[in-house]
Amino acid sequence: MTLRPLIVSGCLALFASAMLPACGSDSGASAPPASTGGAGGAAADAANESDDSAAGTGGTTADAGTDALPEAASDANEGGTTCGRVPGPADAARIVVVSLPYDANGGQAKLWELLQLSSTGTLSSTGKTFEMGRSTMGDVVFTPDGQVGIATQDDGTLGVFTLDSDGNPQVVDAAFKGSFYAERLVMDPSGDRLFVLDSEFADIGGGVYSVRIGCDGKLTDEGRIIEAKLPYAMVLLPSAAGQAVIAAKDLLGSAAGDDAHLVRLEPDIARLASADVFTDDQQIIASAAVTADGKYVLLGDNNEYSGQPTRVAVVEVGSNSLTFRQMLTTTLTDTLDPMAIEASPFGGTAIVVSGYSNGIFVLDYDASNTSAPFSVRGALAYQGAKPQLPARAAMIDRGQLRGRVLIAEVSAVRMVQFSAQAPGVTDLGPWSTGDGTGAMVGSVGVQP
Repeated sequence: MTLRPLIVSGCLALFASAMLPACGSDSGASAPPASTGGAGGAAADAANESDDSAAGTGGTTADAGTDALPEAASDANEGGTTCGRVPGPADAARIVVVSLPYDANGGQAKLWELLQLSSTGTLSSTGKTFEMGRSTMGDVVFTPDGQVGIATQDDGTLGVFTLDSDGNPQVVDAAFKGSFYAERLVMDPSGDRLFVLDSEFADIGGGVYSVRIGCDGKLTDEGRIIEAKLPYAMVLLPSAAGQAVIAAKDLLGSAAGDDAHLVRLEPDIARLASADVFTDDQQIIASAAVTADGKYVLLGDNNEYSGQPTRVAVVEVGSNSLTFRQMLTTTLTDTLDPMAIEASPFGGTAIVVSGYSNGIFVLDYDASNTSAPFSVRGALAYQGAKPQLPARAAMIDRGQLRGRVLIAEVSAVRMVQFSAQAPGVTDLGPWSTGDGTGAMVGSVGVQP
């Protein structure tokens, strides 16, 4: 039996019974059938495995990849074929989209609801819903203009919808099926393409895929651009355009044990550095974030069956290097369980959303402390009820709501606000989506 319907990059699955069992397996036995459309395949993966012994360790070796981004995708960033997705007013009202994966009787549902977040930060219902694929706990991303939304769905497909100027939804594709099993999404800053992570072994489709986003919202699968073993997370670096850090157990000929990789995406694809961050190799990365200054990447491991505590690794990013700096944990009675991580756009703090602890932990960030830049302050001071099974999160990064984080809970969307002033982050409390299983929230996304 495959665990894929229950797993989102090693995260916890959300059930109508309000239980959160941790899932995740690095065993090929739990994998689905091989992807049929991805580039490369078993032969290339075998070559990657054989190269491990010759590759450098700990981020000291740069191995160039042989592939480049698909021409159409590259052109989009070079002023060629592009939709010119210009962000709207920074302080306009925004649409928030949430999935409601259960009906009133606890059965499976494919319902999505639109909420409105005012320019002053007030959340309200629009009364608008639509159906797409089912998403118990996935990613929801938007193009920079906020007009196209794309979500991962429980069957590995992508749900695609558009929003008009009045916030009315139109489903473009209820279940786009590519050559991948979509588990994590990263939107390219241009909005003309999407990076899709298939978190499997390389010989059965694992890797990073490029998906072209048409001006009408229609998607085109451009194939696998990076072969990787168990690529769980990817973050684009704000201080280095065209570069990303990817958490994977093998990528572009990296040495055995290396599990974090600095990758150049443009103009060609190359692995610039790698590091062995989790020396026990028991991690399942459920979340990742990069500090606003681009100096550090946080990788959250929520593998509940490894014998190791759930934890957050801190990795320093250099121009051509990655260096492990520290490992953050909490006590067994106050489990970190990093379902989501968000770093303040103002610096100074970050939050870790913890499913098992029904909490949100605050991390303090001191960029001047190069040996231990982060420390665990403790649980956030909550406004109203304590979080109930919090999971996915989405953050606004511009306008007067810059630093506003929306977090999916059992039957609510909680809002948290980062600021440049002490204490650096404040809980604004939960906004209820209603009562009963039909009001349970799975995924959450917000227009930029």
